[in-house]
Amino acid sequence: MNLSSTVLIIPPNDAEAIMITKLAEAIGLPILKSGQTHGASLDKGKDVVAVVKKAKYKTVIVVEMPGIKTEEKLRKLGVELMIIDHHHYTNLDRAHDPKTNKLLPSSLEQFLKLFKLTDTKLKALGFDPMLVRAVGVMDRGYIWALKDEGYTKKQIEQFLKFHDELIAPLLNPKTEAQKNRATETAWKNKIKWNGYFIVESNADVQLRPRLSRIVAVELGKPTSLIIVEHRRKLIYVQESAHAMKLFKAFGGFTFGLDHNWGYHNEPGKKHIGLKEVKKILE
Repeated sequence: MNLSSTVLIIPPNDAEAIMITKLAEAIGLPILKSGQTHGASLDKGKDVVAVVKKAKYKTVIVVEMPGIKTEEKLRKLGVELMIIDHHHYTNLDRAHDPKTNKLLPSSLEQFLKLFKLTDTKLKALGFDPMLVRAVGVMDRGYIWALKDEGYTKKQIEQFLKFHDELIAPLLNPKTEAQKNRATETAWKNKIKWNGYFIVESNADVQLRPRLSRIVAVELGKPTSLIIVEHRRKLIYVQESAHAMKLFKAFGGFTFGLDHNWGYHNEPGKKHIGLKEVKKILE
C-alpha cells in the first residue's frame, strides 16, 4: 500500500481511535481527523469527498464512521474505500465479516493486521506491543477479554494506567471529579431487576465507561446493566445475551462482541426508554 496516496479518516474520540491515530502518525500515514464524538458519521462534519478529490488520494480508510451517502460518493471518485469497523448500526451490519459472517476483531486489531504491524515493528516505532494490543482487546471485550487473553493482574493494572493516559486529553480535569461523583451516586442508587442492575442519572455525564470501571473494580466479573443517561438521551444494555434482540427490535448500535446495545434518542426518532427495553428483556 502506497502510504502517500492513502488517507485515514478517523474520529479520535476514545482510547482505541487515539491509539490508531498515534500508530498512523508513526508510520507516516496521512490522516483526516474528525472532531465528532461517539456516533460519528462520514455524512456529518467536513466534506471529506472534496478533500480526497483535491489531494488525489487513491485509497481511503474509514474507521468507525458509517456514512453510506459519503461512501458512495467516494467510490464514484474511483478511490479504493476500506472500512474498519466492528459494530452493528441501524440497517447496517459492520460487526461481521461479509464473507465468513464471523464477528470481526476490534478496529485496532484490524488496523494492525492491515499494515502488518508486528510486535517487532511496534517496538521499532517506539511502542510497547503488550499495551498497544491490549487497547484493541479492551475495545473488543473490555477487561474480561484481557483476562481471557491471558493478561495478568499486573499487566491489566499497567494497561489501565496507559489507557487512562490515552484518554486524558478528552477529559476536562475541572469537571471530571464531578462526573465521577455523579456516576458513584447513580451506582449507589441502582435498582436490581430481572438479573440486571438499572442505573439512571439526570446529570450531564457519560455514565457507561465510568460504570464499567466501577463494576470491574467492585464486582470483578461481567455484570448485566441497564444504563439510562436521561440528559444525554442515551440508553444502554450491557453484558446481556439479549443485546441483539434489542437491536433487531429498535435498531441503535451494538458493541463488545454483540453483548452490548445502545440507542440514542435523537430528535425525529422513536423514543426508546426503560419501559420499552424492559418489555423486550422480560
